[in-house]
Amino acid sequence: MSSSSAGFFRSSIFRKQIVAITGLAMVMFILGHLAGNLLILLGPKAFNSYAAMLAGIPEVLWVARIGLGISLVLHVYFTIALTMENRAARGGAYAVTRSKGDAGLARKFMIYTGLLLFLVFFFHLRDFTFGDKDGPASVVSGLNGGESLGLFGLVWNSFLFVPRSVIYILFVSSVGLHLSHGVQSLFQTLGINHERWTPMIQKVSVALGVIVAVGFSSIPLYVLIMQTPSI
Repeated sequence: MSSSSAGFFRSSIFRKQIVAITGLAMVMFILGHLAGNLLILLGPKAFNSYAAMLAGIPEVLWVARIGLGISLVLHVYFTIALTMENRAARGGAYAVTRSKGDAGLARKFMIYTGLLLFLVFFFHLRDFTFGDKDGPASVVSGLNGGESLGLFGLVWNSFLFVPRSVIYILFVSSVGLHLSHGVQSLFQTLGINHERWTPMIQKVSVALGVIVAVGFSSIPLYVLIMQTPSI
């Protein structure tokens, strides 16, 4: 490897590109995941059919999971590295951080919402990917003759526990906040900074953040309001 190539891989430009690429991968996953999760609003048949379709392609599913896990690790690692590098360059954190509206708030808490996303990813795998989808936790009281409702029942019952739903809503709101600034940062990293397009990108990024936060939050709220699903 030439010295110029080695220098590039050690540069902040390379780290920013990794953060941008892994961030884009996670944005695509989150939007796809939201679309699938919203099927729970249509009842057990629609949601479990979606889950069965994914289970029918385990190789693809595991490649996606492993890829997402690697993206998360790289994203968090290089984001922290860039943050430490920036602080070192300016001699420590600013005594006063100026924030402008939601964008400033998102930027301020970017690293923390990213770490939260990293941690919850593994709890999500534990509870729903590796959880017992045919056991007692998947049986919804008073429905289906006491028989399991599969992954639908497991998810439904988990959101009937109010503290879990509240934590989930706070989490997905943090994800939406992280995503809204992350999309803007992605385009800046790619060098897209135009008088005409940048304001549009900012509006789209905020809209995506709101869609993610509201979309995911609607699921536990629907469960708590309905209590008993329509089947």
